[in-house]
Amino acid sequence: MSCSTGKKEYPTRILAENALIEIHIDRNFPPDQGPQNVYKCEFCGNWHLTSKSPSRNERLQKMIDSGEMKLKQQARRWE
Repeated sequence: MSCSTGKKEYPTRILAENALIEIHIDRNFPPDQGPQNVYKCEFCGNWHLTSKSPSRNERLQKMIDSGEMKLKQQARRWE
């Protein structure tokens, strides 16, 4: 099923958060750019990524604050 928003769908919050984190690892966005959080869609009932969130996803923020995100980005460059 395709969502009327045209956004990629994730069946669970965890899968959407995992995708959010992977995108940040792969693309190395500057602070406050790129998708920042996930939300449950009122149209399709699945989860999407959003860059228009007033707050950053908690898991993503913890990875940034702890330095884990930078380590994963560095490791990805070596793959």
